[in-house]
Amino acid sequence: MEHARPQVVLFNLTFDLSIILTTTIASLLVFTIAYLATRNLSEGIPKKWQNFMEWIMDFVRDIMNNSIGPNNNLFILSTGVSLLMYLFIANLLGVPFSIITNEDHPVSWWRSPTADAHVTMTLAIMIIAYTHFIDLRLHGLKHYLLSFFKPFKALFAINILEQFATTLTLGLRLFGNIYAGEVMLALLAGAVTHGFAAASLAALPMLIWQAFCVFIGAIQAYIFVTLTMVYIAHRLT
Repeated sequence: MEHARPQVVLFNLTFDLSIILTTTIASLLVFTIAYLATRNLSEGIPKKWQNFMEWIMDFVRDIMNNSIGPNNNLFILSTGVSLLMYLFIANLLGVPFSIITNEDHPVSWWRSPTADAHVTMTLAIMIIAYTHFIDLRLHGLKHYLLSFFKPFKALFAINILEQFATTLTLGLRLFGNIYAGEVMLALLAGAVTHGFAAASLAALPMLIWQAFCVFIGAIQAYIFVTLTMVYIAHRLT
């Protein structure tokens, strides 16, 4: 069932309050986890929060090494860690439950922010812009502009088109997987309102699908970060 979004218009701009709510909560959760994991660092046996953060950093560093090669760039590493944590949390926010208000005209207040194409496309645009910034900073404007004419000048149009296609696929891949998972969850949850028998039959599939959505959320976060590192590697050469 399709639900309306809580929206307000300010200065001729439309703001989706549900997206603002969930993205803010996802960001606060990432900040809280990072703060708890780094506030009391020790050189000996790490505590559970520090050990958790070190595991994430090692995981992202392995992705960097496989995509870029041996690299100690802390800025890229911190970008990958933040992106992985944010996407994993954001992908899962809509899995446990949803918040719907106003029975006559249902309004959805709670869902995964990455189930909205505006959010995922914004992330994709930011990542692609970031890779272009790296190229400009490392190689200068001349090298950056000439890269669009390689390996042949005739491929200029294709190289330009590739940037748009890469951005589009990066954002829509994430959106499509998370959105499809939540649509299925909504269909299964709707069975609860159709009596005890329907609710009983839908209970087990819903639990299985929620577990599958957790898996998909983790995989999509991993894929997004991996592709980010691959695109950065292309700009480093």
